[in-house]
Amino acid sequence: MLSIQVTDIKDCMQKLLSGDCFDQFYLVETTVQMGISYYLDGHLNHDFYDSETNESISRDYCFWKEARPLVFQIIRGRRLPLGFKTVLALPEKSVEFLLRESQGSYTADDIEGIYVNIRFEPGSLQITTGISYRTFSLDRSLEHCVDDHIASFLKKHGIC
Repeated sequence: MLSIQVTDIKDCMQKLLSGDCFDQFYLVETTVQMGISYYLDGHLNHDFYDSETNESISRDYCFWKEARPLVFQIIRGRRLPLGFKTVLALPEKSVEFLLRESQGSYTADDIEGIYVNIRFEPGSLQITTGISYRTFSLDRSLEHCVDDHIASFLKKHGIC
C-alpha cells in the first residue's frame, strides 16, 4: 500500500476538482463535510438508463469526470471543508494491464478492485492505494506494481 502526504494541497485539490487528470478513474464514493455532510455514491442506477432511449451502461460506477462538477459545486466557496474523502477505482482495462505488468499469480477474477483514496483534513492531504482481493495469496507483486504505477502517475501530474 502506498501512502503519500501531499505537500501542495491547494494545487492537488485544484487538479482533482478542476483538472482532468483523475477523470479516467471510477468514483466509488465521496464524502464532504461542510456545514452539513454530503455523501455521493458513485454506483450507477442501471434502471435509470432504459432501452427506450437506447442508453445502456455496462459499468457499475460513474467516471470521476461525471461527478467532479457536482463535487466542485459543493466545495467551492470561501470556507474550506472540515473534511473531504474520495475513493476512486481503476477501470477494468487498467486493472487488466496491471495484472499483466505485475506478472504475478492473480487473475481479473481474483481482484474486486484497485483503489486510490484521497483524504483531506484542514492542513493535511493524504493519498493512499489499496487492493480488494477476492482470494488470499502471499503474492504481493500486484501491490508493488500498483504502487509504482500510481506513484509515477502522481509524479507525472506534479502531485508529489
